[in-house]
Amino acid sequence: MRARAGRDASGARPIPVSHNWDLVVIGAGAVGSAALRAASESGAKALCLEQHAPAHERGSSHGLSRIFRHAYFEHPDYVPLLRHSTARFESLERESGVDLLHRCGMLVAGPPGSEVVAGSLESGRRWNLAVEALDAATLRARFPWFAYPDDAVGAFEANAGIVRPEAAVHAALGAARSRGAELRIGTRVRAIVEDATGVWVETDAGRERANAVIVAAGAWTSRLLPELAHLLTVTRQVQAWVAAASGIDARAMPCWLVDRGRLEHALYGLAPDPVAPMNVAEGSSPAHHPKVGLHGSSDLVDPDLGAAPVADTDLERLLRAYRVVAPALAGRVVAAATCLYTMSPDGQFLAGTRRGARRIHFAAGLSGHGFKLAPALGDALVDLAIEGRTELPIGFLSPARFAEVGSRS
Repeated sequence: MRARAGRDASGARPIPVSHNWDLVVIGAGAVGSAALRAASESGAKALCLEQHAPAHERGSSHGLSRIFRHAYFEHPDYVPLLRHSTARFESLERESGVDLLHRCGMLVAGPPGSEVVAGSLESGRRWNLAVEALDAATLRARFPWFAYPDDAVGAFEANAGIVRPEAAVHAALGAARSRGAELRIGTRVRAIVEDATGVWVETDAGRERANAVIVAAGAWTSRLLPELAHLLTVTRQVQAWVAAASGIDARAMPCWLVDRGRLEHALYGLAPDPVAPMNVAEGSSPAHHPKVGLHGSSDLVDPDLGAAPVADTDLERLLRAYRVVAPALAGRVVAAATCLYTMSPDGQFLAGTRRGARRIHFAAGLSGHGFKLAPALGDALVDLAIEGRTELPIGFLSPARFAEVGSRS
């Protein structure tokens, strides 16, 4: 049964009101698509609202490849969520028939005492992951594309590699829609208002009534949850696909992260995708080349205005760093693009239930390392929305760790 129409602020024009929903998901990116899939699996009547299009190029769920790994230096408590997410990607592969993961391994390297290397090894020990500790001689022998000082240290995880983000988003949405979930694109949400019996979702097209709402709006989160604005900073990132030097077989490369110390942004890279088209007749993709970038940026962005296009100065800064660390990858740029990071103050996610609310749940501030964890976040938020609790361990991601704002999970 349709709810009755409301009126706009002037009281003059009826505002269309749609059916009631068990759950409305705001955003059809990495977390939103995963949440919609989980909601559809539960049998909930679910709607996803996306202001652009799934995996659009103005956000953070595009770029042809993302890294997945499990030996997590950022925080060891992510590991159960990472295992859950990888299993969910695998189940989505089976359900959709689409290959989403390519296991090529993950290398981290750095100077003695590197927190990245030490944290990866400690995560492996704590969670019984297959992670190898490497010295400089072993690094040079096994991964000769990089230049290592004599005291370099490293760690390698074989059960890691790339996940294909656009394919994963579309597969999750397709699975959800096959079970009756609804997706509306080109629909911008202006406000969410919780009352005693549900949540009103105000959009450019009208109003939706829901029992619960999940905000997975990425760089636009602060527009809907302004109390989180001081904890979220949106930055512009540049990523490039490069042609390896002559004689280098890039197909043998793993993914990598090179720690350059606290004063320099780490260098990351992704292995070529073996299924990416390699010729014009097949619709050639830059993803059959290595993808490189600097992890972090001070370039602030208003997501409504979008990131500035890639400039020659961006590429020179990136290649200058690679000439030192991996000269074989500092040559010709095949393609380049921007994406957005939504950073939290400590680089860890924000997730849980809105402070003072019962029916509004969110994930935000994924800080440039969230895609691999999106299925777990989506599942946890759906648990909160439908069951009121989750067994997935997301408590450490609560904004309550910051004094100014709290969350319940």
